[in-house]
Amino acid sequence: MGFDVLVPIFGILVVLVPITGLTAVFTLRLGGKPFIETLARELKGVGDGRGSDLALRIRDLTDQVEALTAEVYDVRSAQSFDQKLLESKEHETSAL
Repeated sequence: MGFDVLVPIFGILVVLVPITGLTAVFTLRLGGKPFIETLARELKGVGDGRGSDLALRIRDLTDQVEALTAEVYDVRSAQSFDQKLLESKEHETSAL
């Protein structure tokens, strides 16, 4: 008695499972292919652009290091000048 109910269900599944599988395959094949190609093209473009972006960042960092080096040199020069002024002032006060 219970098998009489299962026969129509299995009959419907025998038809619906292949239809669902074919629908999924065609959807992914026809609809997914343009999406995947576009995604691949964008990722490839990002990879190419990344190298030029990296070179730009390296050049900017190099410029910043050079600017900092010049500023450190200026600070050292100013510090040396201040030190000489303080020493000459101490000599004048000790001479009096």
